Amino acid sequence: MELSECINFILTSTQNSVFAYFKSRLQSFDVTPVQYALLKCLWTQDMQTPTQLSQILNLDASSVTGILARLEKKGLLERTYSKEDRRSVHVRLLPDGKALQPGIEAVIDEANAKILSGFTPESVSLFKQNLRQIEQNATTALESVD
Repeated sequence: MELSECINFILTSTQNSVFAYFKSRLQSFDVTPVQYALLKCLWTQDMQTPTQLSQILNLDASSVTGILARLEKKGLLERTYSKEDRRSVHVRLLPDGKALQPGIEAVIDEANAKILSGFTPESVSLFKQNLRQIEQNATTALESVD
């Protein structure tokens, strides 16, 4: 099989291009695509735990911890610890983190429209369905290897 026909190569190449475009569009907000994804989770439901965020984003706990630290340093969120159990942590948006939502979401909507231009709504829906099926197939295949 030619490398250019390998699904892993196609997906990786596509992901790299899309990521670079989204990164460039988010640069003016001083937020990376993965930081945006974490903020989006909190805009949807504030006061989540790092474990909840890692499950939603499909990232390991140490990656989420690093992202949280960078966003906390920027003054966009804070981690609050339970007085009863110091191991219990919740992540809360700060005013500056909430204030980014309208601008960032407008840029994300524009970026998605740009990336998906030329596709009908039906083909976009089918494309997303196919990607989810590929993800499920890969997960099932990986489970059978173990």
